Amino acid sequence: MHGFGVTGPPARPGARLARGLLGLWFVVGLCLLSGCTTLGRGQEALLVLHDLAAVDAPSQLKRHTPAPAREAMTYAVAGRDQAVDLYHPAEPRRGALILVHGFTEAGRRDPRLVALARTLARADFTVIVPELQGLRDFSVGTREVERIAAVIRHATTTVPAAESGTGLAAISFAVGPAILAAMRPDTAHRVRFVIAVGGYYDLTDMLRYVTTGEDRGGGGRRSPPPQREARWMVLLSQLHRLEDAGDRARLEAMARRRLAGDDAPPAEVRGLGPQGRALYELVSNRDPARVATLIEALPGPLREQVAALDLSARDLDALEARLVLIHGPDDRVIPVSHSRRLRDALPAGQARLFEAGGLGHVEVTAGWRDGWELWRAIYHVLQLGEAR
Repeated sequence: MHGFGVTGPPARPGARLARGLLGLWFVVGLCLLSGCTTLGRGQEALLVLHDLAAVDAPSQLKRHTPAPAREAMTYAVAGRDQAVDLYHPAEPRRGALILVHGFTEAGRRDPRLVALARTLARADFTVIVPELQGLRDFSVGTREVERIAAVIRHATTTVPAAESGTGLAAISFAVGPAILAAMRPDTAHRVRFVIAVGGYYDLTDMLRYVTTGEDRGGGGRRSPPPQREARWMVLLSQLHRLEDAGDRARLEAMARRRLAGDDAPPAEVRGLGPQGRALYELVSNRDPARVATLIEALPGPLREQVAALDLSARDLDALEARLVLIHGPDDRVIPVSHSRRLRDALPAGQARLFEAGGLGHVEVTAGWRDGWELWRAIYHVLQLGEAR
């Protein structure tokens, strides 16, 4: 999948969540009054949330659970070795969970992703983290759909905890490829649930928001202004599709200067060829009405990847898994409207959306009042993991 994406796995949480989690103990009591009958799971969800806030620092979950063992593995995919890390819990009572990272040059060993995998393993999931090269070097495309599907097939035939079906969790732009992988005829029956954090639905609308600030799918609701860096990350993610090496070098230099805070006029534009200029015109555009036309002017391989990875253009009936959508209402990379539309595109009850005010894009940032919705999302995931 050669996709447009902006960020990797969750960043270090803000201090307000760690300070405010005490209030969530009170929320657990409220949950019991509102129908959550399993106090043990409620407490466990709170411990997981606290551990996510702590990252590598001490937490109650770390004190009361043994550290999971990590095993590096490889297996062949299309004649090439595929690397994965397997995190073994002390008690694998919640089955397997494949964790797909977002854009990060560190791949499956990104410290933030490692911390997340360890937290999930302490919650008794057997966690499988594949290495996806396109998400490491910003060259994501439909090949990542194939790689994720291969991980699903491999896990459900070789990992005992996954034999009765597995869960799949994806972050940011990896959500689209993960859902597409879970819809394939040879994988759909193997995936019981998909967790999508900060994902997209309509790629044209996502590009329109990132470059112009207009959230056309938002139903008239105001969206916060997009992150300044997002358009330049989009540019980096598409460079490998350009045929001209000079265009690739010029646009990469421009994007990295912009990401470093240099807003001087880009001298590199003068030397661009037709393909490089078409891509630059899209990412530098600020007129919402021009976005669709500028996408049509992209080189053929870029247009094909946008079409292939656009969930809004796909029939989602082949998705058998339950979908857990977790999205920050003030997301400045991919607006929450994408998760709302994805939920509404599926049959009633198949998808559940948690609009977690404790999230920015994929980073945990808020205090306990916002943490309530995150806690509910974690509770639901733990529950799905038990229903094997």
